[in-house]
Amino acid sequence: ITVAPLSDLWQFSSANPAVPEESALHDALMHVDASQLKLDGNTLHYEDTDIQLDLGGIAKGYIADRLKEYLIKQGVTSALIDLGGNILCIGAKADVSPFRVGIREPFAPQGTSIAVAAVSDLSVVTSGVYERCFTEGDILYHHLLDPKTGYPFRTGLNSVSIISKASVDGDALSTVCFALGIEKGMELINSMPDVYAVFVTENNELVYSEGAETFFQ
Repeated sequence: ITVAPLSDLWQFSSANPAVPEESALHDALMHVDASQLKLDGNTLHYEDTDIQLDLGGIAKGYIADRLKEYLIKQGVTSALIDLGGNILCIGAKADVSPFRVGIREPFAPQGTSIAVAAVSDLSVVTSGVYERCFTEGDILYHHLLDPKTGYPFRTGLNSVSIISKASVDGDALSTVCFALGIEKGMELINSMPDVYAVFVTENNELVYSEGAETFFQ
């Protein structure tokens, strides 16, 4: 949650992103430490005043869940909330069939799916290396940053998609599982009830957690 100093250095959204200087990364890492935050009721204290928060790992999932709550209160019984990488269903389609949610094929044109999930009243969230990235010296650098090294995670993955009830859970878990890699990420997901994952490797191979294949066609 305190990775903002690193995110600012990498500037993946700029016109000309570049690998930051090693010294700059080292300085930024000095202020990436969630233990320096103390929550007292509704007040957040910064013990390190140079710490900055980055809620990108959970924000869209949280917002999607609040949108779903609001729409249900308004009497909506069938809807698809799409926040870009975060899909949340209210019920099923009007004809009672499941919604079909595509898992994007990494680096393929927008709208190209590598798999399609049939889901009702569930969330599908994907974290991948292909949306915010650049290549320098034949090396791909992406926005999923390791707070221990300051550089992008290298876990042999292109993306992780999570199917869950709450979109905020899927948002957090897609990032966490990408960071952990297939073996540890799979162990985590298989320990959680009613949560499923699809890992897409660097070779675009699909690896499913227990029970996940039942959603895919």
